[in-house]
Amino acid sequence: MKKIGMIAAILLMLTGCGSTQTMETVSDQLLQPVSATMQQMVASLPQDASVEVLQDTQNGKIYLCDGFTITVQTMQSGDLQKTVKTLTGCSPDKLTIIQTKQDDCKRYEFVWSAAGETQMQVGRACILDDGAYHYAITVMADESISGEMTDVWNDIFASMRLISPDIDLNTGS
Repeated sequence: MKKIGMIAAILLMLTGCGSTQTMETVSDQLLQPVSATMQQMVASLPQDASVEVLQDTQNGKIYLCDGFTITVQTMQSGDLQKTVKTLTGCSPDKLTIIQTKQDDCKRYEFVWSAAGETQMQVGRACILDDGAYHYAITVMADESISGEMTDVWNDIFASMRLISPDIDLNTGS
């Protein structure tokens, strides 16, 4: 009789006294949000920038020009501080970042200086943020000639814009 009582007690513990519970399923997998379509960034580059020295679809393109370099990159949006740090190597709180609006995007512009191989370098950057991606152009030149680049750099950044990925830029003309 003692054995039957113990078996009954164990069965009651295992069945939870007959109560029913509603359980919720939880997944360990992160649900990926549907990502927005990446737009195309266009800008007027100087004629001598026609030769790409590095092309990496993940990290961007680098162009050598007469006295300066141009870098064109697209990164995930959401963390402006990370993007600025990636572009400049500087903490964003050490820079003066000017925010404006361009079409449906936020536009950020800033300048910085950094040590170069032979002398200080001056850099300038512009980021267009469409909410899904950061589209960035940076230019860098030696400090001694950076002032001469003002007009060329102004033209590059003034022409920077985003267009639909459906537009074919390779027209052959």
